[in-house]
Amino acid sequence: MIKNIIFDLGNVILKDSPSIVLEESKMLCENYNIIKSKFFDNWNELDLGNETLKEHLDNCGFDFYINENIKEILLNYYKYRPFNNEVIELMKNLKSSKYNIFILSNNNKEAYKYLKKLPIFNFVDGWIVSCDYHIMKPNKDIYIKLFQTFNIIPEECFFIDDKEENINVAKTLGMEGFIFDVKNQGLDKLNESLKKNNINIVGKKK
Repeated sequence: MIKNIIFDLGNVILKDSPSIVLEESKMLCENYNIIKSKFFDNWNELDLGNETLKEHLDNCGFDFYINENIKEILLNYYKYRPFNNEVIELMKNLKSSKYNIFILSNNNKEAYKYLKKLPIFNFVDGWIVSCDYHIMKPNKDIYIKLFQTFNIIPEECFFIDDKEENINVAKTLGMEGFIFDVKNQGLDKLNESLKKNNINIVGKKK
């Protein structure tokens, strides 16, 4: 029996990629593409907790001037990134239906610190974020950290993530899972998968 529903953040709870925030800066197209390809490209050191956003920006080595407004947007991108409100509503409904709700994410320190304090996440039972443990999905150790930290059983967990490799590893450890594709009827298909796994939401027709 499923008791725990685990959600990824990016492209599940949060819409689109972090680079969507560049639209706020209204910069020249040439610089837009360069910044998008460099700043939002390889975030491994960020997500492993080995680098701050400021250090990451400095390490990009841009050879053109970036004004303070654009720097503020880049260093605080997580404040501009939109939520998938339908997924938030689903999470709340699952919580009301007596399921435990957890978040398992590859993410950096600044974004995690900001997001965790938001009232919108008050109902979440626990977080496991890569920057705290220097481990990233799909490394199985971060899943095991989730099980151990919250004393939960893999076979009682259902994991929702946008990447197939992350779901595949979850399944090898005993979890059920669903690959969320928000652009292709993701929510409808997710609800179908929840029903198929006997995950029922109070007030919803089976």
